[in-house]
Amino acid sequence: MSLVERLKSQTKVLRAAELASLLEVTPQHIYKLASSGRMPSIRVARAIRFDPQQVAIWLFESAPMHQLREHQTLRRVA
Repeated sequence: MSLVERLKSQTKVLRAAELASLLEVTPQHIYKLASSGRMPSIRVARAIRFDPQQVAIWLFESAPMHQLREHQTLRRVA
């Protein structure tokens, strides 16, 4: 299952640490992306949460085209 598919299967909003674990980056990197507006996020009082559906769309749209083509080719071969 691809990362985008894993995110789309999530049914609850994610905390920065949960999203960082899925993306294999640090929570600090997630916070930086969110605070700069480069990653979609939701502010709830003082907490930052992430809608997995919006993050999946963001990842798909942010992926370089060659990665998308490679992924499609691999899916056809498999």
